[in-house]
Amino acid sequence: MSNSMLATEKMLDVISTLLDEQRPESLLPKILEVVQDVLRADAAVLDIAGENPLHLTCPENVSISISAVRLAKSENKAIVWNQLDDDSADLSKSIVQNQLTSIMVSPFRTPDSESGYLYLQRAAREEPFTGDDSKLFDSFVAICEKFAFAAYDRLRDKESLDTLKNVKKKGSIVYSSQVMDEVIALADKLAPLPMPVIIRGETGTGKEVMARYIHDHSPRADKPFVAVNCGAIPANLMESLFFGHAKGSFTGAIDSRKGFFEEAEGGTIFLDEIGELPLNMQVKLLRVLQEKHITRIGESYDIPVNVRVISATHVDLEQAVKENKFREDLYFRIQVMPLKLPPLRERGQDVLLLAEEFLTRYGAEYGRGKFHLSRNAEKSMLSYHWPGNVRELENKIQKALVQAVHGVIQPKDLGLDDTQSLLKESPRTLKEAREAVERDVISRALKDCGANLTLAAKILGVDRKVLREIMERLGIRKEDYK
Repeated sequence: MSNSMLATEKMLDVISTLLDEQRPESLLPKILEVVQDVLRADAAVLDIAGENPLHLTCPENVSISISAVRLAKSENKAIVWNQLDDDSADLSKSIVQNQLTSIMVSPFRTPDSESGYLYLQRAAREEPFTGDDSKLFDSFVAICEKFAFAAYDRLRDKESLDTLKNVKKKGSIVYSSQVMDEVIALADKLAPLPMPVIIRGETGTGKEVMARYIHDHSPRADKPFVAVNCGAIPANLMESLFFGHAKGSFTGAIDSRKGFFEEAEGGTIFLDEIGELPLNMQVKLLRVLQEKHITRIGESYDIPVNVRVISATHVDLEQAVKENKFREDLYFRIQVMPLKLPPLRERGQDVLLLAEEFLTRYGAEYGRGKFHLSRNAEKSMLSYHWPGNVRELENKIQKALVQAVHGVIQPKDLGLDDTQSLLKESPRTLKEAREAVERDVISRALKDCGANLTLAAKILGVDRKVLREIMERLGIRKEDYK
C-alpha cells in the first residue's frame, strides 16, 4: 500500500478525534497536531489573523517562507514546493537556507479571519511532499475549516444562550440566579472598602471562593491573600501560627518565624470557621483587630500590621454568644458587614451551570475528554437537596467522570438514583425530605468506608466536625456501620 493510501486511512481515523473537540481553543491545536502526524511533517504552523489572532507552531520556533504563504493564498489551494521546483527563486532560496526538502501550505479560513494559513515542511534528506500529499492536505484543510466554523458557531450560540439565560461569570463564580446576583452586587460594594466582612452560610457554599473574589476586586488585590482554617489548627500551635515566634522562644523554635498576620501584610487574611476559635485565642485576635499590631511569642515589642480581615463561619454565632462560646466584643468587631451565601438548593439552575464548569475542568484534568449531563441527570440534580452544597456537587462530578461511559453522565453516575426514589416514597414535608436524603447519603458513605468518620467526611465533602453534628442531629451512630 502506498504512503498516500496509508496517510488517507490514518487521516480518516483521526478526523473522528477532531469531532470530539467542541471549542475553537481546543480544536485548532488538535488540527495542527493531527496534520503534522499524518503527513509526517517536521514542522507545522497554524496562523489565524483577525480580532483574536492565533499563531501555533510545532516545534516552538519555526522559520517559514513568506513567499510560500503568499503564493498559496493567491492560488487559493494547497500547494507543494520542493528542491526540484525552480518556478520561484524566493521559494528555492527559502528551502535551501532552511535546509528543507519541501514546503506545503494552504489557506485556512475561520469565521474570524479569511487570511489564515496552515503550513508544513520537511527537513532535508526526508522524502519530499508529493502531489498526492497535496491533494490529501487540501481535502483535510477543507474538512477542518468546516469543523472550525462549526466550533465557532457553537461558541457563539452558547454565548448568546448564556446572555438570554442571564448567565454571568465573575472570576471563578458562575451563576444566573437572582439570589446570587444580589450576593455579588453586595460583594462588589464591599470589595473597595477597608471594613471587616463576615461571610455566613452552610458548609460547602463557597465561602473561601467569595473571600478571594472580594480580595481580588479590592485595592489590596496585588497583595497576599492568606487563608486560615481556624478549626484545623491544634490549640497549642495557634498563637505561634497566627502571630509568629522568636528563635528559641519554646522547644522546637529553631528559627524565628512570621505568623499569618505578617504574611498577609498589606493584603487580606481569611479566617475560615472563626466560630471554632477557642476563647483564649478570641481574646488575642480581638486585641490585634483593635490595636492593629501583633507580638511574636518570645518578643516584647509590637509589630504593626495592615491587614484586612474577612472571616467566615457556618456556626450560629448569635447562639454561640448566648452560650458564652464566642465573645460578644469579638462578634461585634467582625460582624460589621455580614454577607450570607445561599445554599445550593436555593440557587435553581445554578447547579447545572456549576456542574458544567466542573465537568469541563475535571474532564480535562483527568484526561477523560468531553462529557455532558443527560436530561435525567439534570432532573435529578435539580430535585436533590445538596446538603454539602457546592463542595458536594464538585465531589459528585469528580466521581461521575470516573464511572460514566460514552461521554454521558447519568443519575447513577452521580449517586442520585437511589436518593430520588427515596424522595418519591415517603417524606411529606421539606424538612422530612431533607433529613431523609441526608440520612441516606451519610449512611452510604459510612458503609463505603467502614464507619471511618474522616474518610466519610472526605467522601461527603464536609468537615469531620460538621459530619458529627449532622449525625447527632439525625441520630446516626457510626457503631451501626462497622
